[in-house]
Amino acid sequence: MMEKNSTQEQLNREIIQKALANSGHDFTLFFEQAFRQDVAWTIAGHGPVARTYHGLKDLFDNAEAELFRRFAQPLAVKTLGVWADGNEVFARIQSSTIAIDDKPYRNEYMYIMTMQDGKVISGIEWLDLNTYYDIISRINLPEFK
Repeated sequence: MMEKNSTQEQLNREIIQKALANSGHDFTLFFEQAFRQDVAWTIAGHGPVARTYHGLKDLFDNAEAELFRRFAQPLAVKTLGVWADGNEVFARIQSSTIAIDDKPYRNEYMYIMTMQDGKVISGIEWLDLNTYYDIISRINLPEFK
């Protein structure tokens, strides 16, 4: 059995807590601060955005951009908890903003992130994809690339 490095575990948790605290008013900052550019990130579930993304550019271009274009203001987040176990960090998060149709957008997330050298190198995200797909279908915008 592998011995855990409790100092590294605590540091990993603190890195994620700080990045979430710094991005409370704009969730995109969390990814910029905590994730490696070549992260392997999985959105769990079903539908067009539920898959593994290879790099932040892939994630933002093919999942986040279409969502964020529908927001009237940045996505604010509230951290409900952050826990660590070895190189794995778990975070429970709530988000909210106002869409460009003046309706609220709210979602909840559970992230499991694998850390290496102070950055997220891979992970998986659970969220309410029905809420995601609802705003995408509700607000029709010209195609964006």
